[in-house]
Amino acid sequence: MEEKHHSQSSAGAESSTLNVGPIVWFLVSLAVSTAITFVLMTGLLGVFESRVRKQEGKPSPLANERERIAPEPRVQLAPSRIEQVEGEEGPNLQDDDPLVEMARIRREESEKLNSYGWVDEKAGVVRIPIDEAKKLLLKQGLPTRKQQSTAHGEATAPTSTEGGK
Repeated sequence: MEEKHHSQSSAGAESSTLNVGPIVWFLVSLAVSTAITFVLMTGLLGVFESRVRKQEGKPSPLANERERIAPEPRVQLAPSRIEQVEGEEGPNLQDDDPLVEMARIRREESEKLNSYGWVDEKAGVVRIPIDEAKKLLLKQGLPTRKQQSTAHGEATAPTSTEGGK
């Protein structure tokens, strides 16, 4: 048997056979291809933007006359002042909070339902509280139509003389 002896200088260490050339070549080609792709995409974006500008044409002369703020009723937290539309000011979340707004609307409706007031003063139509309306309804009853009798003595509901739907 022949034994192989290693020299003391190479004991425990590997020789470096790493070839750096292909790694550098890969990194350079990656950087160049990235730069080319960036230039091509920028040009393509410019082409798309010019097509859109051509299709849109000139803005309508009436575009400046329209209101910048949407008319009432607005969606909750929608801009309600010019400053909000122009981006100078954000929505006021304390005053415009949907929960606070809902509580305010319910309070206003409750006040209307439980108070007296005019619905149409010219026509003489008034609003009365719900409890009062129920008492009046129980006291006076609902209006009814007179029933027509048939030849056999049976009562039937009146029929409409107008054609169906």
